[in-house]
Amino acid sequence: MKLASIQQITELRPIPGADRIEAATVLGYQTVVRKGEFQVGDLCVWHEPDTVVAERPEYEFLRKQNFRLKVARFKGQISQGLALPVATVSGAQGLPLGADVTEAIGIRKYEKPLPVQLAGVAKGPFPGWLIKTDEPNLRSYPEALAEFAGRRCLITQKVDGSSGTFYLRNGVFGVCSRNLDLKEDAENTFWRIARQLKIEEALQTLGGDFALQGEAHGENIQSNHLRIKGVTCAAFDLFDIVEHQYLSQGRLVEFCAANGLPVVRTVWEGNFKFTLDELVALANQQEYAPGLPAEGIVIRPVEPARSLALPSGRLSAKVVSETYGLKYGE
Repeated sequence: MKLASIQQITELRPIPGADRIEAATVLGYQTVVRKGEFQVGDLCVWHEPDTVVAERPEYEFLRKQNFRLKVARFKGQISQGLALPVATVSGAQGLPLGADVTEAIGIRKYEKPLPVQLAGVAKGPFPGWLIKTDEPNLRSYPEALAEFAGRRCLITQKVDGSSGTFYLRNGVFGVCSRNLDLKEDAENTFWRIARQLKIEEALQTLGGDFALQGEAHGENIQSNHLRIKGVTCAAFDLFDIVEHQYLSQGRLVEFCAANGLPVVRTVWEGNFKFTLDELVALANQQEYAPGLPAEGIVIRPVEPARSLALPSGRLSAKVVSETYGLKYGE
């Protein structure tokens, strides 16, 4: 994904009570910029939210937050990401709208530290015949909104945990963290979950090569914002390894119900007609428990569909809660 790119300031508006800053719209985001720094239509270097910039002079003002871009609030205005004038960022000059400058400016995605009980012992890298769980943010690709329009879709609550993949291929069962294929280890949380939920036995009922993907969560995982006892995994995808494609959400729910497996919670289902602002509002409303904001929502069609707008090529995207970012963006 593009973590930094040349984008356009599409709207500017004043912030009540603020003399030196104003709100700007870039892609599907609202961010805060210095007043007078941009005009509507200007190009900027856009830095995606929840990323880490390089220790360069133009980013020195971010040192106190370890150069990480977090959700912030200025004079009551939510601000996500960072827009800087092209002239101020070395390596970004003279490029066209949409140009990817991620490598040129040395920006990387922020990843939460993986607890030792999740890290495990690597058997190898994440298998190339699977697809990593990496949901694109719809606010970064607002043009994809039109691809959802009119389709029957599910919106599910995003679980705050660590993604895992459980596969059965050629009769061999395996467990993966986000980036690694893991050796079986009774101390590893992903393997404990696999045995606890009998995922291998569940996959055997499908009679082929399949993978189940889900979010491990619970005690000692990402501060356990869901406040559950023990550990478990909420399934969000069922993948056909041979056909190299995802199965429908209906098949996933049916499979999980038949095998007693937890599945992510559906918060809405129907013919899609949301605006981006409405989706942001829905994401902000999500809670795991009263006063504990959820990480956000995931939107996808009931039947799998391709996307020309999203980098994954799959019509599936998340919207992250601003409320969550403000509370837990440590």
